[in-house]
Amino acid sequence: MTFKFQRIAPLLTICLSLTLVACNDAPERDAQTQLPPMVKMMPIESAQTTTTRLSGSIEARRQNPLSFQISGRIQTRLVNAGDRVAAGQPLFILDSRDLEQAEVGARAQVQAANRALETANDELARANRLFKSNFVSQQALDQGALRVAEAQSRLDLANSNLTQASNALGYASLSAPADGIVTEVSAEVGQVVSPGQAVGQFAYQGQLEIEVFLPQGLMAPQTAVVAINDQQWPATLREVSGAADPRSRTFRARYTLPDNATEIAIGTIADLLLPSLAGANLARVPLGAIDERGEGPQVWLVVDGLTRNVPVTLLSMSRESAQIQTDLPIGTPVVATGTHLLEADMRVRVQGQ
Repeated sequence: MTFKFQRIAPLLTICLSLTLVACNDAPERDAQTQLPPMVKMMPIESAQTTTTRLSGSIEARRQNPLSFQISGRIQTRLVNAGDRVAAGQPLFILDSRDLEQAEVGARAQVQAANRALETANDELARANRLFKSNFVSQQALDQGALRVAEAQSRLDLANSNLTQASNALGYASLSAPADGIVTEVSAEVGQVVSPGQAVGQFAYQGQLEIEVFLPQGLMAPQTAVVAINDQQWPATLREVSGAADPRSRTFRARYTLPDNATEIAIGTIADLLLPSLAGANLARVPLGAIDERGEGPQVWLVVDGLTRNVPVTLLSMSRESAQIQTDLPIGTPVVATGTHLLEADMRVRVQGQ
């Protein structure tokens, strides 16, 4: 019995030692997993250059939605998105059977009113002859004139109803208001539409414009340059919105391109190069530093080990960086990556510290 215990005792000692070592390692692993996340910081750089680049989209100077003036079911669609059309060209056609019947009924009312007016005029003429022969009184003559006036009113009303029915039948066909491009189609055959409901978007042929959004406090210069890849065109300011967008706090501006810039596809993303904007607090940060969560762009600072978000105005973006307008001093470190995982007052560790 003593011999067996002497053989088992070393094994028990080894097992006990391994258990103690594992217990001592567990707190160290827990401490490592509970450390605050690590973040990488990059300084804000100055973006003051001879020109400022804003991203925008090419739009037609005149564009509006396509819609019917009456309700109905679409029977025919004659156009696709991107088609160039001529003025008066049919684009959509509604089922017009009910409209045709309404016009037939209105035309029948006009014919009946015409016959009633003819009968009233004949009776008035007969009453007038009898009045001259003293066979009827003045009252009978006046009643005949009243019946003529009533018949004429009914005829006028019937003609008005016929005009409305004919117009409604004409409204069953939606045609292009001018030469231009159908940029979007949002209705299909068989769909029931209501008056004014958009079934597509139409861009009038003519001058093109670029639409950009200027940051608050930035005055729009009268002239600028539109750049798409290696091509450039001069542009002239046409309008600036009188009020800032309540969410982005930016001002919409439109610059007109020259007449020869007509082959650019509507919706193309282009750059608007503005003259020097010194003093506009322009800065550049890594693209990953911009955090957009539906409440406007922001960057993240680390103050005493805690995160703090600061709203900024986003001007443009490239593959690696973003141009912003901010009151933060040049050189201020901001979180460069993983900003979508951060929350306010979140404790973090700064890489390299």
